[in-house]
Amino acid sequence: MDEWSGRKWEPVTEARLLRAIDVLVDLAKEHGSNFDPVLESVRQELHAFRRRKKRPADQAPQTAAAPLRKAG
Repeated sequence: MDEWSGRKWEPVTEARLLRAIDVLVDLAKEHGSNFDPVLESVRQELHAFRRRKKRPADQAPQTAAAPLRKAG
């Protein structure tokens, strides 16, 4: 866990979500279905992310900046 301490906070991107899904699929294959709930959560995040990207600019929420999440 020490290696995470130096990580910067960065925005969530589609590429990061896809990479997280790939890692979770590998973990589920190796260790069984214990990771299925987390995998489903990340898949839902990806779908929500894609829906937000498709929303026209005039319907986008009026915020100064997108919220940041810790990069994984």
